[in-house]
Amino acid sequence: MFDDSIHLLGDCTAGIEMAVSTIDGLLPEIHDRTLRQKLQAGLQEHQSLRDRTVSLLQQYGGQEKAPGPMAKGMAWLKTNTRMAMGGDDTTAAYLVADGCDLGVKSLSRSRNRYAGAAPQAIELAQELIRCEERLSAGLRPYL
Repeated sequence: MFDDSIHLLGDCTAGIEMAVSTIDGLLPEIHDRTLRQKLQAGLQEHQSLRDRTVSLLQQYGGQEKAPGPMAKGMAWLKTNTRMAMGGDDTTAAYLVADGCDLGVKSLSRSRNRYAGAAPQAIELAQELIRCEERLSAGLRPYL
């Protein structure tokens, strides 16, 4: 149970780090006030989930997991290339929504893979998945 919990929560922290990094990097480029508010709310929710996830992970004796260097590098390259090539609010919304959709798939896979995790770990993963789904859905009007 502890190993599955540590792995699941570690995957959650890696996913949260990717989301926080992407949103934080895009916020200065956002011009639409409502879009900015949606992204800031999503960022705050991710940060709150990170705090809770790290706390539970530490209770199980685990440590935060950083995103894979290849995944982080590719996300950074994709985001910065698209924004440098005349990216606007629509581009930023697309990038975040796309990242959320990838996060949902990745976290769902981890949740299923580590089905023996403690109920609190599974619930946190579910909350993160719902957070990503809400943020993605909220950005659709900007696509």
